[in-house]
Amino acid sequence: MATRCNLITGFLGAGKTTLIRHLLAQRPAGERWAVIVNEFGVVGIDGTTLAAADAAAPDRARVHVEIREVAGGCICCAANVPLRVAITDVLRRVRPDRLLVEPSGLGHPAAILATLAEPGLAKALTVGAVVCVADPGRPLPGAGSTDPLDDTWHDQLAMADVVVGNKRDRVDGAAWQAFADYAAALYPPKQAIVPTVEGRIPATLLDVPRARWRPLLAGGHHADGAVDAATACPVPGLGTRHAARSAGAASLGWLFDDPHRMQAAFDADLIDRLMVRLAATVDACGARLLRAKAALRTDHGNRLVEWSAGQVRSSPLAFDGPSRFELLFDGGDPQSGDRIAAAIEPLLQPAL
Repeated sequence: MATRCNLITGFLGAGKTTLIRHLLAQRPAGERWAVIVNEFGVVGIDGTTLAAADAAAPDRARVHVEIREVAGGCICCAANVPLRVAITDVLRRVRPDRLLVEPSGLGHPAAILATLAEPGLAKALTVGAVVCVADPGRPLPGAGSTDPLDDTWHDQLAMADVVVGNKRDRVDGAAWQAFADYAAALYPPKQAIVPTVEGRIPATLLDVPRARWRPLLAGGHHADGAVDAATACPVPGLGTRHAARSAGAASLGWLFDDPHRMQAAFDADLIDRLMVRLAATVDACGARLLRAKAALRTDHGNRLVEWSAGQVRSSPLAFDGPSRFELLFDGGDPQSGDRIAAAIEPLLQPAL
C-alpha cells in the first residue's frame, strides 16, 4: 500500500513545527508516521523539537514516529537530491503509513511536489493535501511590503490546498479578514482557510481533496541554488560554530559541545536579554534577522527559545545532546556572518 504523504509549507516563524507536533499527537494508534524536516541551517533544531515531542507523547501501541532531519540548505534546491535520498531511506526502513515533509521556511513547494511526483516515488507515495501555515499578521504581498522574500510567501499560499492562519489571537478582525480574502482569491481554490492558535488543527484536514493542477510560480530559490557550508569553526569555551550561505540567505549556528561544558546551564535571564537585542545586533552588522531558535539547557530547565517577527518566545523542551543556537539572516555581504559572530559570541560566553 502506498504511503500517504503531505507537504507542510509556510514562511519562517509561521509555526510549521508546532502544527506538526499537534498532528503527531492525533496519530491513530498503531499507525507508523514519519517526518522529514528541512532546515536551512546546519545545526538543526526542528528535528530535535519534534523528536522530543514524540518521546513525551502517550504510547501509541509502541509505534514511534521516525524523524529524519535534512539540514544545510532548502530541499527545493540543488536538484532535490537530499530529499529523494531521505524519502527513499525512510520508505525502505520504516514503511510509514503517513509521511509529513516540512521544507525550510524559505523553501518553494513547486520543486518539492515535482520530486514527489517522479516515477521512482510516485508509485510509493499518495500525495495528499498541501498545507500552508501562515502568520496572518505578516504584511500581505503588494500591500505596502517591499520584502524581497514576498514572492516565496505568496507562492507557498498559492500552491496550498489548506491554508492555516496561525497566531489568530495576535490580529484583529479586519486584519484576519484581509488575510482570508487574499488567500481565498488565489488559485487553485482553497479547500479550507482555517484560523487557529498554536497550530491546533484536526488531522482530518490532511485528507481533504487535493488540487489536480497548480501553477508553476516564480518565487523561491533557483533550482540549482546550492548552499555553501563553511567548515565548522571551534569556539573555545562554547563548542563549534557552523555557517552556511546561499544567494538569498545565510545562517549561523552554534553547537555548545565543548567537552568540558556540555552539561553546563545557560543563564535564562541573560539569554532572554540577548534574544530581545538580537535583531538590533544583526542589523548593526549589516544584515537583517529572519529567524532565530535555540534549544538550551538553562537554570530554568531545558528550553526552546525562539525569535520571529520581533517576538521572543520561551517554552519547556526535553531533549538530548548538546545545547544549540541558530539564526537565519538575509545574506548581507560575505563578511556579515563574521561580524555577527563577533558580536554575539561575547554575549554567549558569560551566559554559559
